[in-house]
Amino acid sequence: MNLYEEFVHSEDEVEATPEYQIIEFDNRRTHQRFSLRRNKRAPLAFACDGLTVNLSTTRWFVITPIGTANIKDISIGGVGILCNEPLSVGRRFYIELEQTRVLCEVTREQTIKGRLKFLGARWIDRDKAEVQNLIDAIRLRAKI
Repeated sequence: MNLYEEFVHSEDEVEATPEYQIIEFDNRRTHQRFSLRRNKRAPLAFACDGLTVNLSTTRWFVITPIGTANIKDISIGGVGILCNEPLSVGRRFYIELEQTRVLCEVTREQTIKGRLKFLGARWIDRDKAEVQNLIDAIRLRAKI
């Protein structure tokens, strides 16, 4: 070791932790996902990246706003969002962006801090073209 060297070298070989192992939630996806996060190592509680969308639901055949969410990742099978709305597993809601509205169902939830949750949702809209339009609009706005 050099007299002025700043770091002490280890005798053991240390492997770098792959990016996908740093993600804090269970990751059993069947489709390739596109992350909207700039820094995947930043905790979700402090993640200010992603794309903000509106959430709504149907009550007595009327579309009613629920609130907003921030999309963290997206795939052809579903979406990962960060929100503080009271949505639990099995709950159906719409994700809205511009003129596109797609129906989703919450498949998993993870509490991040307080009321803030990371939700995994799958697309249940039968119109695959509408799902693709939403994904294209998100990718265009997020520049991924």
